[in-house]
Amino acid sequence: MKKALLFSLLFLASTIFVFAYETIIIHFPDGENWDKAYYRKVRGEALLQYVPVGETSDNWNRSIVIHSYEFSDYPINVFSTNNIRRLVKANPTAKYKTLKMSENDALFMRCTNDYKDIKAQCEFYRITRAHGGIITIHYMNRNKENFMDNYTLWFEVIKGAKFYNSYYRDERTFDKSIYFEL
Repeated sequence: MKKALLFSLLFLASTIFVFAYETIIIHFPDGENWDKAYYRKVRGEALLQYVPVGETSDNWNRSIVIHSYEFSDYPINVFSTNNIRRLVKANPTAKYKTLKMSENDALFMRCTNDYKDIKAQCEFYRITRAHGGIITIHYMNRNKENFMDNYTLWFEVIKGAKFYNSYYRDERTFDKSIYFEL
């Protein structure tokens, strides 16, 4: 009987992590309305895109893309090196500037020129370790002047994005315009 009880407790403890729900919390600037334009989850990866109201996932001037990699245990510096290499290969017109690098969080910035079919843009790119893996947050703005005019504002928005992990989906009482389950 004791073995059955111990087995049951161990089984229950091992499944707790499977049923956890991770949510990203982004505080968009006052007076700006952003909509979820795209969401896709395949196995252990989720991709979420926000755009300002009136723009779409295919036709945008500003965009925030959140990509979560469940169970990813790469060190942040290795993960960032690999992803930035891929992004620079897609548009090599500018290098990323490191704004912050720690064991669990990194933040980069760059402004590119038009390249092949890719429009010029400025961007913040954050890579962070969350409860269940690694999450990237990518803010892009195709208007360099607007990006520079609002540099501090968007730096704080991206740097300030938080993650909330709960074992109970029904405890969510958040405003769904700024909280989204990954």
